[in-house]
Amino acid sequence: MKKNVVFLDRDTFPEGFKIPPLKLKAKWKYYGFTTDKQVPARIKDAHIIVNNKVNLTSNNLKNANNLELIAISATGTNIIDLDYCRSKGIAVTNLRDYASDSVAEHVLAMILTLLKQLKGLEKDIKKNIWQTRKVFALLSKKIQNLNGKTIGIIGKGSIGLKVAKLSKAFGMKVRFLSARNLKKSDLNKFIKNIDILSIHCPLNKNTENLISIKELRLMKKDSIIINTARGGIVNEKDLVYAINKRIISAAGIDVTTLEPPKKTHPYYKIINSPNFIWTPHTAWASDETLKNALDQLIKNINSFYSGKPKNLV
Repeated sequence: MKKNVVFLDRDTFPEGFKIPPLKLKAKWKYYGFTTDKQVPARIKDAHIIVNNKVNLTSNNLKNANNLELIAISATGTNIIDLDYCRSKGIAVTNLRDYASDSVAEHVLAMILTLLKQLKGLEKDIKKNIWQTRKVFALLSKKIQNLNGKTIGIIGKGSIGLKVAKLSKAFGMKVRFLSARNLKKSDLNKFIKNIDILSIHCPLNKNTENLISIKELRLMKKDSIIINTARGGIVNEKDLVYAINKRIISAAGIDVTTLEPPKKTHPYYKIINSPNFIWTPHTAWASDETLKNALDQLIKNINSFYSGKPKNLV
């Protein structure tokens, strides 16, 4: 018997990346993108749902009577009603440790860009400021070394550990804070004594708005914050306020609460600021990672149907 496989948001991967074949007999149905309203009709006959960022709630899953497996083509599980799936015997798998190199390198690239003032200095060249100087170097910005800085990492998973390894190679001091059962008192103490905050934890009830204006005011004025995890962990309006008021010195952001963001998103107010970097949720998306993700996705499905499930949530 062929299994009906529905990929709800195939466009989360470029067309040039082919999905490896399954070992089981399967009939694939691909959708570039799926809205919440379109979900019930598209998954009605599915045995397997492949999904990256489409919300799968109890309401839009309730008529999928053939459903056996939801294979997430990413790590985050906040888009799935896991309690409902468990109650109905629907297995859920996700990807593990597939994007560590790409995300960690993106984090360090952001830190280097901000501390070395690359964005601001390039802007000064375009303004012809360098060309008007008599000396050879344009020293219009404060430039800092990574060596000796203290980086605080929230989350000690594979990505957090990789960020730590790269940071140590630059001579940075590394401190970790676990996001599990996190106490505000521990967070407050942690962020007071670091130069760089890098976030690598899941978005859940405990981490939503984890960093708001209260926490930002506790950080050093010359500190920077990097968020490549999930947008809702950092209060976006508060971060914009903190940058504008120089409560912290800089920020590098790869994620937003709503993706893609609307044109009214607060970050557009500071997008041209030399001390703010905004990338479109691409920290994970190196060619190597994209291939690894699809390979692991298929392995998860094959393992499940061979009776040796891997990466069950």
